[in-house]
Amino acid sequence: MSEIKLSDIDLNLLYVFQVLIEELNVTKAATRLNVSQPAVSRSLSRLRDVFADPLFIRTSHGLSATAKTQSLAPLLADTLKGLESLIQPSLFTPETSQRRFILSTTDFGTLTVLPKILDQFRQKAPGAILDVKSWNEDMVAELDQTNIDVAVAVLSKEPPAGIRAMRLKSDRMVCLARKDHPSIQGTLTLEDYVQASHVQVVLGRREYFAVDRELDKIGHKRHVAVHLPNFVPAARVVMDSNLLLTVPRLFAEDMVGTVSEIALYELPFATREFDYSMIWHERFQHDAAHVWFRGLLRKAFLDASTKN
Repeated sequence: MSEIKLSDIDLNLLYVFQVLIEELNVTKAATRLNVSQPAVSRSLSRLRDVFADPLFIRTSHGLSATAKTQSLAPLLADTLKGLESLIQPSLFTPETSQRRFILSTTDFGTLTVLPKILDQFRQKAPGAILDVKSWNEDMVAELDQTNIDVAVAVLSKEPPAGIRAMRLKSDRMVCLARKDHPSIQGTLTLEDYVQASHVQVVLGRREYFAVDRELDKIGHKRHVAVHLPNFVPAARVVMDSNLLLTVPRLFAEDMVGTVSEIALYELPFATREFDYSMIWHERFQHDAAHVWFRGLLRKAFLDASTKN
């Protein structure tokens, strides 16, 4: 007997087989399937060829299952349930979920993003886990190789194929300095800015920054004395020194709101706005839990923009 391939079989026959097992009557099976009785008989004939067995014996009361059918019935029922689950849209119930959601962002992102979503996350999905991992620019190209659900970051270039991005909010750069900085009298001037030494947060391998490009355009340079990998320690350095720190306004406002020793100053030259983006891999695009989590992030930023 030659091997039978799944591709050679009409899977609808399996459903007809299941209905016949449950009804043990061709007429009743036809009514339930909303087809004619001859159509069910033709399907039964094809099923007999596939399984090389009569499957059912006609009796005065209808059909009687053969030993082969009786042995196949449990497996057939489980198979059909599995196929139905396979084609049903995935569901996500946050109230009962114990899923671990992995968010990748910088320490600045942690400071500004987490307060926006944490209360809603805990209220709506009390059993779920939020795992925050450190972010740097190199990870954009590695999203498809790492176990990250969503990243919130500033993209300096278009993401690679397979990576999706959604703009969340625009921001611009400002300057942080200690409140009693000896060189700043009320307003930060261009002379104050270029004559001071600076601390710079470096994410990834960048050594040249947008603020330096803007200074070049107007014929000035600044001196960066300290490079640090994180925003919060950089702000702490500013509190105890005469160094200046150029950072996104969103971060600066959070720091000034919690640390009384730091002051926020507008930059004394024009800089471009930039966007915070939510980034995820294409493989998560239609995942129900992932869609819920992205919606939580997006709504948090929209609500914050409305309040501002």
